[in-house]
Amino acid sequence: MLFLVNGVAFGSWLPRLPEIRDHAGLDITTIGLVLTTSGVGGLVGSASSGALVGRWGPRRAAIWPAVLLTVLLPFIGVAPRAAILASIIAVAAIADSVADVGMNALAVRAQLARGQSIFTRLHGLWSLGSLGGGAVATAAASARVPLPLHLGAVAAACIGAIAWASTTLPDTEGTPRSRPRIRLALSVGALGGGVALVEGIPHDWGTIFLTDVAGVSATSAGTAFIALSGGMLVGRLLGDRVVDRFGIHPSMYGGLAVVAASLIALVTTDSHAVALGAFGVWGLGVAVVFPLLYRLAGSHRGFSEGTGLAALTLGSRVGFMAGPAAVAAVTEATSLPVGILVVVGVALVGTVVGVFTSLRDGETAETA
Repeated sequence: MLFLVNGVAFGSWLPRLPEIRDHAGLDITTIGLVLTTSGVGGLVGSASSGALVGRWGPRRAAIWPAVLLTVLLPFIGVAPRAAILASIIAVAAIADSVADVGMNALAVRAQLARGQSIFTRLHGLWSLGSLGGGAVATAAASARVPLPLHLGAVAAACIGAIAWASTTLPDTEGTPRSRPRIRLALSVGALGGGVALVEGIPHDWGTIFLTDVAGVSATSAGTAFIALSGGMLVGRLLGDRVVDRFGIHPSMYGGLAVVAASLIALVTTDSHAVALGAFGVWGLGVAVVFPLLYRLAGSHRGFSEGTGLAALTLGSRVGFMAGPAAVAAVTEATSLPVGILVVVGVALVGTVVGVFTSLRDGETAETA
């Protein structure tokens, strides 16, 4: 349920980003900088999340930050200018990053207890929530439902779901922290940063791509988010079977190859239909990569509980922070398709090299 709620919160405001941009009066460079504050907040939260999981235990570290995240949702829709919007998004990102590590630490415990792969399915629930939140957001935009009303209703529903989930989760105690392995943490963090660019850029820029390149109206721009999230949902619900059949590394390489093909299709078209297909295939390809990295980092014997996940999320937040500004910078000098191609292309190459060199052998507490 926590994965599902987190996805709903994420998916509920990004499809309405063009309206949020227009309400706050932001240009392309400013919206890129505002989105970058999400990464800054995530850095702060990720840097402290390992210690919080160790001190509070995974259950508390997952629940209370999730409550804060959902409470902040309605304020995104009423922010009148860039500074206020950036501040709200930054605090929400801090809460999200701590909840992320707490949820995945709980998932590691559950997977080890059950003795079977469950990570891609749990992340599939996140994608399901993201898709549902995106669909509702797009429908609300089409019906011209005011942003504060839409996001307020979503926040109330999410808080109710978190309250119910809290009654079903077992109590978890904090665990002693061991001395961190710096090189290992840096390797995991670098991989997280690369995959964050590959997964985050279509989320951040998909709606803008449809409005500015494909000529789609703002009320229909959320279809990019829905296509991407739909592909991710299918890939993650089927991902455990794929990993069990082909193994972790072939599954990662195959997924990244699919992303590369969809990237080329996207940046060479101005067709709404082709772009939607590219976003859907992109989501299908990237679906298994982050769950597998979470699985490896969370169960690695070289990390105390939560520390490996914190390193991964810290690196991923650097990627999420850098991605919007990097695309905006290249776009200012060229065009949005070129900006997406350059940044994602570099990230894809770096991720393939990183997986091959850093996680080729793998030293985990479990085997795939």
